[in-house]
Amino acid sequence: MAYIYEKKSLKMTGLYITFNRGGLYDADGEYGTSHLMEHLICKTFKDEYSNLTKLNVDWNAYTSNELVVVHFTGLEKYFTSEVKTRLVKKLLGGISISREEFETEKNVVLQEYMDSFNDPETMGNVIREKFNYFGAIGRKADIEKFSFEDMQRHYELYYTKPNKIIEVGPSSTDFSFVNFAETPVVPARKLKYSDKNKNVETEPLPENNKTTVRYLSKKMVSKSDYAALKTALVMLTGGLESPMFKRIREEKGLCYGVFGITTNFITDASVVFGATTDQKNKDALKNEFEYFFNDIKPHLTQERFDDVIQSFSISEEENKIFRYKGINDVIRKGYVMIGKSYKKLTLEKVQEVAAKYINKDNLKLFFINEKV
Repeated sequence: MAYIYEKKSLKMTGLYITFNRGGLYDADGEYGTSHLMEHLICKTFKDEYSNLTKLNVDWNAYTSNELVVVHFTGLEKYFTSEVKTRLVKKLLGGISISREEFETEKNVVLQEYMDSFNDPETMGNVIREKFNYFGAIGRKADIEKFSFEDMQRHYELYYTKPNKIIEVGPSSTDFSFVNFAETPVVPARKLKYSDKNKNVETEPLPENNKTTVRYLSKKMVSKSDYAALKTALVMLTGGLESPMFKRIREEKGLCYGVFGITTNFITDASVVFGATTDQKNKDALKNEFEYFFNDIKPHLTQERFDDVIQSFSISEEENKIFRYKGINDVIRKGYVMIGKSYKKLTLEKVQEVAAKYINKDNLKLFFINEKV
């Protein structure tokens, strides 16, 4: 059955779109391209990123050995059938990105690839040697040679027809407009263990090939500033549509992820920014962070502020529904946290507090795992 609906009385709803792709469906010479395409198909609805943030809809995608999955969850009151229909139509309706966007995202996937093989506990090479199988992460050379034209071909072949749409929640959506793939376009590989596989390419495990760039605040964030500062951090790094993600990850392709968080200490906190990249990119990554730290105010816009504040409000509604596990306000009572303080914030207050802590004089740079 291509569309599966599971009725639940809880006011939350989830949507999962699955495709018969993944490591087992990648052909020789295209190992890892399902994972790359997973990243790329999420760009079909990139004009919805801000709206999803505003509606506090969590979303992500992943590639397994068997499937590529794009998934969303949110309060049904906001994550309506209309929004779901629009997302699915965009996801299946064509991919339209520039060559530059394509190359940038490919670089991001290569960063993720190298992160996998820089892990000394990786099982990737063991699986390659025993099963002659490159897994969902693939083969570096295959990803590198995958072209813009290959992307278009793969999208038309494999990503215009999902094998399933699964919806969970109080009500169902009409997905009768979707054409489902009854069977996989290509058969999946069947794996067989062997100690005698020959000419299987393995990856070197480079020592200290990655550098983590970290910025740590010299000033402790006071309890009175915390809500405004935390809001600024979400505005800057919360999701792919956030300013730091858009510039450092999406436009420059320097790393897989960027974060701006607080480390909390009862009644005050410290700000931490960071990202991990190849050794050769560490100075470029540092420069991109400092592009923001030189003048943070222009990156904290009214539109972004409104979206984040609305997402906080919806999150508060969700916490009431999930009260049995959302008791952080009780556990951490008296400690530094946002609570309901966001309701009194203004953009001007957020900009003022952000400028106080997010600047070059206050943020100390560290390179972690740097080669010497």
